[in-house]
Amino acid sequence: MVATGSIINSDTIELDVKQGIFKKKLIIDRLGVTFGKKYVLFSDVESLRYGVTNVSVHGIPTSVNYTFDFLETNNKKFRIFFSAVALSNKSKAEATEDNSEIVAILWKHLTSKAVNKMIADLNAKRSVRVGNFEIESSGIRITYRKFIFNKRETLLPWADCLKGVGPGYLYVQSNSNKKILAKSVFLRTWNLNAFHSLLNYLWADGNCYKLERGEKI
Repeated sequence: MVATGSIINSDTIELDVKQGIFKKKLIIDRLGVTFGKKYVLFSDVESLRYGVTNVSVHGIPTSVNYTFDFLETNNKKFRIFFSAVALSNKSKAEATEDNSEIVAILWKHLTSKAVNKMIADLNAKRSVRVGNFEIESSGIRITYRKFIFNKRETLLPWADCLKGVGPGYLYVQSNSNKKILAKSVFLRTWNLNAFHSLLNYLWADGNCYKLERGEKI
């Protein structure tokens, strides 16, 4: 992957992304995303997911893939994808910087709006479900596997909730019983990145307990 360009201003990023022998222009502004000949308005985007994948062959790192998926309101999917050679520090550094810039711009124009909608739903006494997690006023309801083919569901009160991020996934775990653990993968779960930000917000300043008491968060 070779990318050149920059953040033009706080609302716009423009990069030239080379994929093999092909080159595509990536532009993200306050209205939407252009990637090659494809253009999507943010107003037509229903959900977003993104993440980083490390690729290895016979245990040897070969590349690092960066993926951004958009789900449009017409149920069509739109993908931004680029990769970096794992053994090239320069390539990895450039790709990491490009990824960070894209995440920052998308946060401003898209992800933060998804988080605000989730907060509004919680304030309106509606639960918020993403992947294997559902936030209710009294805690997080999780779907987890006790055995390979045995799914279970339980509500973890806020005082018993632990959260964290593993390689490519978000997890919520019971503090009193570490075997009760639910995971969702960022690249397979729509709006999980926004949900992660929501969890961080709920953990800050005791917002989860305000929600439990019926206060606005």
